[in-house]
Amino acid sequence: MKIVAVAGTVLLAAYAATAAPAGVNDSDKGCNVRLTLAAINALPQPHPTPKTRSTPFERQVWRINVQITEFKLEGDSDIHLVMFGDGAYGIAEMPAAKCLPKKTRDRKAIIAARKKFTSSCGQPTNSWKQLGAVVSISGAGFFDIPHTQKPHALNFAELHPVTAIKLISGCGT
Repeated sequence: MKIVAVAGTVLLAAYAATAAPAGVNDSDKGCNVRLTLAAINALPQPHPTPKTRSTPFERQVWRINVQITEFKLEGDSDIHLVMFGDGAYGIAEMPAAKCLPKKTRDRKAIIAARKKFTSSCGQPTNSWKQLGAVVSISGAGFFDIPHTQKPHALNFAELHPVTAIKLISGCGT
């Protein structure tokens, strides 16, 4: 496996189902792994877009520190968060509890993250709300189908669903 350093962060240059980025112990697999938004943007975009979580990026929960610049409620009831960090943009999504099957992995954590965000930063509306909060956010990697939403990661990588959020500054912290 070839490992490439990008802006001080190590990322996978060639995917392998059991490989972890350098510096991640085998005991860390399956746990939150720190990454940067720039490193997520640098991942190769799979073609065609996977219909299942088939890449190592999509089979891992990632944790990044970013600024949430704005947020809104989408038609599917997800809260879309626009993230900015390390000179790159990305999207994180927080699904509504009613949209999560009862057997969803980490369902309680997903619901708790959304509740923590809305109770601290306010309820989303159908229009973008400016924010500027700095957070540590965790979520499963996901490659979305290319679409017109802007800003987004260059490769349409997202954190979806968000499994945890810690407010560092902003939103009344």
